[in-house]
Amino acid sequence: MQVTVSRLSPVEVSLRVVLAKEKVDAELDRAFQKLGRDAQIRGFRKGKVPRPVLKQYFGGQVASDVFRKMIDETLPGAIRDQKLEVIGQPRVETESDLLSTAEWAYTAQVEVRPDMSGIDLGALKLTRKVYTVGDAQLDVALQQKREENATLRTPDPMRPAKETDTATFDVAILVDGVEIAEFGAKGRTVELGRNTLIKEIDEGLRGMSPGETREVPVTFPETHRQKELAGKAGQFRLTLTTLQEKVLPELDDEFAKDVGAESLEALKASTLATLQKQFADRSDDDVREEAIESLVKANTIPVPPSLVTQVLGQLRPSLLRELGGTLGEGADLETTLRGEAEQRVRAGLLLTEVARTHGISVTEADLNARLEEMAKETGRALPRLRVEYRDQQKRDLLISEVLEKKVLDLLLSKATITEVPTDASDVSAAKEA
Repeated sequence: MQVTVSRLSPVEVSLRVVLAKEKVDAELDRAFQKLGRDAQIRGFRKGKVPRPVLKQYFGGQVASDVFRKMIDETLPGAIRDQKLEVIGQPRVETESDLLSTAEWAYTAQVEVRPDMSGIDLGALKLTRKVYTVGDAQLDVALQQKREENATLRTPDPMRPAKETDTATFDVAILVDGVEIAEFGAKGRTVELGRNTLIKEIDEGLRGMSPGETREVPVTFPETHRQKELAGKAGQFRLTLTTLQEKVLPELDDEFAKDVGAESLEALKASTLATLQKQFADRSDDDVREEAIESLVKANTIPVPPSLVTQVLGQLRPSLLRELGGTLGEGADLETTLRGEAEQRVRAGLLLTEVARTHGISVTEADLNARLEEMAKETGRALPRLRVEYRDQQKRDLLISEVLEKKVLDLLLSKATITEVPTDASDVSAAKEA
């Protein structure tokens, strides 16, 4: 066997493998002998069919089977001898008619891991936001607890709908004055102002009273999932059927006891502690994400195309769900998706290389410790979690999670981190936490 290697790119290699003629001939002889014992062709007794006749009837299939067998036997050795770290499946092509050629050869194009030598973890410079949690965040969190424990009642006397009210309504969609019945809905109930409705419907319902009907104009986007509506102007015909207002509980000791605290002061203390932990976790998440971004930025390695294609296939459906069913048709969007896929592949390769070069691995003790953490975080029974994570797919995901955390811990230990005091007074940040 002779192997010629051609470097097509930093992550693509072509191997031309010439098979030893005597070995191929021996394999062909064995294949035709086996075929001759079983073949039944009119005019010949079983087991007595001459080889030229067998070749005429079955030559192509025999040669193909032999070649496939020879590739399976020789390609792994050729890759191993060349010390190639192959990613994905090789693409193999034969060079000529197998039965008439004097030389049996094939070409295998493989993708390989890029050169990642010289990764300098000490060059990473990161910023850690140290959040200061105070009264503003506590007030937001307590208000959220009141919202979660609110009750509904019918306004007395009745009044027009406003933000935070819960409205039950019917909606019909009209285009050119004609109602499209299949796109309407009856008895839908939502809280106004929660951004769960189309803007025109949410704003249209405000100021309406039960029993009232109102039409509001709308222009549907060109990318609307329903082709019958895409790009068209129409109206929503809204009928408000019932209206309820939200009643918040008083923030006092009785409310605290209702939500499991001994007193209002105890509730405030526990809520503040929870907020502080959540913002600390957020700070950790931010600096870990920055560590990955900095690692990728400092090491712009080439990425194997097949891995990019694989990740791209995972990104499209998730983005499709986020955008409500349509991605549109933009070159800019495709460029953005491909860029994101390349960054994810690059990050994965770099983190794997850091783990390999620093001897980072995941032990059973590591997995058990993570399962114990999960049990505390979720309140689930540890024995049940252990049984659940015997499933190989879930176990692999858990291993990946633990390995990534260990690698990131190493990155942070090597990086230069500057702490920046940050006021967590942004209400949206408090709500997010």
